[in-house]
Amino acid sequence: MADYLAINWEKTKLTGVEAHVGVASVSIRRTFEITWPEQHQPSLDPVSAGSWLKNELHHRGLSAKQVLISFPRHDSTVRLLEIPDVPLEEIPEIVRFQTATKSSVPLGQLMLDYLLMPAQEGKTTREVLVTSIGKELHDKALKTFQSMGLEVVSTGLSSISTAEWIAHASTNDLEPPTLILNPAEGYLEMSLVQQRRLLFTNSTPLSIEEGQAANQIIQTELKRFLMSRSAQLAGRNIASIILIGEETSQHSLVQELQAQYQCPVEVLNPLANVNSSENDAGQSQLGALAGPLGLVYSRQQKRLETVDFLHPHKAEEKADRRKLQIGLGVAGVVLIALTAFFLTQRRVSELDDQIADRKKVQRDLDELLKRGQPTLESVAVIEEWEKSNSPTLKVFQELDHVLPGTDRIYLSELTVNRSSGQSLSRLRTTGNAKDDLDVRDLNQQLAHSNYRVHPKRSNNLTMDTEYPVPFEIDAERLLPEKEPQVKTATAKVK
Repeated sequence: MADYLAINWEKTKLTGVEAHVGVASVSIRRTFEITWPEQHQPSLDPVSAGSWLKNELHHRGLSAKQVLISFPRHDSTVRLLEIPDVPLEEIPEIVRFQTATKSSVPLGQLMLDYLLMPAQEGKTTREVLVTSIGKELHDKALKTFQSMGLEVVSTGLSSISTAEWIAHASTNDLEPPTLILNPAEGYLEMSLVQQRRLLFTNSTPLSIEEGQAANQIIQTELKRFLMSRSAQLAGRNIASIILIGEETSQHSLVQELQAQYQCPVEVLNPLANVNSSENDAGQSQLGALAGPLGLVYSRQQKRLETVDFLHPHKAEEKADRRKLQIGLGVAGVVLIALTAFFLTQRRVSELDDQIADRKKVQRDLDELLKRGQPTLESVAVIEEWEKSNSPTLKVFQELDHVLPGTDRIYLSELTVNRSSGQSLSRLRTTGNAKDDLDVRDLNQQLAHSNYRVHPKRSNNLTMDTEYPVPFEIDAERLLPEKEPQVKTATAKVK
């Protein structure tokens, strides 16, 4: 279907994947990590940063034109709001109103979207998980990629996108209460999922401690998180834990979590989904890859509800019935006034209509002639060129004979020289072939066409997997051999 660059947008660097999304599958081609230089920071100059990043992506061979951006959880604000149980089309406006009363930042400075929790029987209210990020941060990211000529098609939140990736990668059905832990870029993202819905997500700074000290910090933060979500859990215990990382390095933490919560702990490694060995992102960036992977998999099939700051939930526009009623009243008055003049004005109206119709026909004919004029001019130029016995035309005719069409090779560059007395004297070309035999056949074809082929090895590099053999040809047209002259003796008759 399409190729994507999925990015985890940190203020100091980018971590992401290049992926192809097909109808039934997703192929992760490679991962990458790019650190912003001090003189090209997007926060200072997105256009300059985009120019630098364009060269960097080209150097790494990353060529996808569509971009998915995952913003870290610690750069966002997430609130669980309670709103009246109103029709769906009224929810976006109520969410914005409720957010405005809770937020210290004006709504005009925020990008906003939400996840709607299921309605509960017997309750007149329902919960909404509202997510927001700064509009300035969002716009700087968009402007950076747009200045490169790339299209940003979706922007989301890392912890929510991580849950989407887990819905694709894990054997867990995410129906019972499931805890997701993702240590990423110096932060610990914690998310609670139940009945295939994200109940809440949080992020806390993670110190650089290692071993048992680091595990203790994670356990402490985890207890605080679950304590704050006790009302949503309603007395239910955590049924499973999913940990993002590398299994061998997380072995001690897995054992402690299993002992503490008496539930299975599954470790998911984002690099397990990468088909190529060309990975610039190392083990320390595993957590940062989970969000971009979720954005990619959601393009193929959404398994959880997600947020998209670029395309948030919007209310359906309703018709303004007051304006409609006023319009009907005015129309009625106008109709009464027009009826009084109808008999005397009917003939004039008919004549005006006829004049208008004829003018329209004339405009359509003029437009038709105008659209066809370039084609007529092009045909005339081509005919004149063909009749002129052009040397260029002769060159193309001879090339068509010397280089017959085939889908086994293609040319990327062709240079021909002409000399007096013949249309072609020398040709040089570079291209790609599917096999070395195809290049040999082309050389033989040139030799049979009276060319001397100078052997030449190509130094070109190619990224074309369908035509992996680059070649260069330098062929010189030989002069036709002169037929030997036979001397004949003329007998003199005396």
